[in-house]
Amino acid sequence: MAAAVTSAAVSFPSSKSSPFSSRTSIVFTHERITFKKVRQASYVPTGSRGLVSVRAQVTTEAPAKVKKESKKQEEGVTVNKFKPKEPYIGRCLLNTKITGDDAPGETWHMVFSTEGEVPYREGQSIGVIPEGIDKNGKPHKLRLYSIASSAIGDFGDSKTVSLCVKRLVYVNDQGETVKGVCSNFLCKPVSRIKYFVPN
Repeated sequence: MAAAVTSAAVSFPSSKSSPFSSRTSIVFTHERITFKKVRQASYVPTGSRGLVSVRAQVTTEAPAKVKKESKKQEEGVTVNKFKPKEPYIGRCLLNTKITGDDAPGETWHMVFSTEGEVPYREGQSIGVIPEGIDKNGKPHKLRLYSIASSAIGDFGDSKTVSLCVKRLVYVNDQGETVKGVCSNFLCKPVSRIKYFVPN
């Protein structure tokens, strides 16, 4: 990287005559400042006003950019391995309703395979892409769900990820029954799902 150099020379009268002229070089960098003083002998006639010459040289260089790494990368966790346009396709290993028949709603516990290809940590979420298209003929948008299992999964082999999902069903102001797209997709027998783990 090329350095930008700025030089300035300043001369001003000395209050006292001196048989020596003083020459000072100043070098600045972004890390430290170095002063170097050089004295050179010269003859100054009696009665004349001595001159002190100060030469300042300033060198600036922009520091190199440092690539930022997320905390998860520092901890050795692979991030962004799979993305919305290139999700991981996992098999459904377990899908069980865990609420009673008389409960006001349905909550399901489900386990999906990762085969160790989708690392995650406690507290993260996964983005699930439900099958099918919306009323405009476009693929459904992804939904985020908090991961229910620990980093090693329900089976302790770091090859699964688990969710607890409540099926969303409600009646709108027009009296129509509305079902959540992704929750109703998950809360039923399903063989595979597309998902990824965001940052």
